[in-house]
Amino acid sequence: MDVLRNDMIIRIKNNQGRYLVAQQDEESVSKSRDGSTKNAQWTIEMYDEESLYLKSCYGKYLTASNQPSIPGLIARNLRVTQTQPAKRNTSHRWLPVSQPDPREPHSVWLKTPHSSYLRSHYGPPPLGNLITHDPIWKDTPNPRNKKILWHIEIVDSPSNTLKNSISVMSKMLSSLRSFVSEKQKDKMKNNGMKVEKEKGRTSKYVSSHKFNCKTF
Repeated sequence: MDVLRNDMIIRIKNNQGRYLVAQQDEESVSKSRDGSTKNAQWTIEMYDEESLYLKSCYGKYLTASNQPSIPGLIARNLRVTQTQPAKRNTSHRWLPVSQPDPREPHSVWLKTPHSSYLRSHYGPPPLGNLITHDPIWKDTPNPRNKKILWHIEIVDSPSNTLKNSISVMSKMLSSLRSFVSEKQKDKMKNNGMKVEKEKGRTSKYVSSHKFNCKTF
């Protein structure tokens, strides 16, 4: 997905309007209707031109583990967590695959290097509210499979930060110019007052000597 950039902050929303969120235990992930919290924000760190890491507000990476989401189940609904490894590996990398529907320009499948896809479950327990990554044995998943479809919402990007920085700098320079201009006006005004005072003193001096002069 060409729109994604390094250091960009995004929200990731499923087809039911629920956001991928990092839980406060700093380990699990789930989904929530409230996308306004920091827990719903993920920072992009590009690995290469095609794949990336997703970092939570706790500084941990979205991780495709090799553990089943529910103990005892077969290894198909594998657990997705947030971890902070000493060294990142393929379990932390995600490949955004653009949705083939042109009506969904910011919709993607999030694929791991091991060909599993980030999936949002819904329905009754035990899988009802879980986020997993599931292997798909075909080369390409079914486009109608909405459970692996995610919509990207851009919260902030480096270009916005640059624009804001330039705007702030422009405002600072404008304020500085106004300040200097006012200082110059005050200086000119003060100089004018000094000149007027000097003229007044000179006039008084001349006037006093004119009337105090004696005729010899």
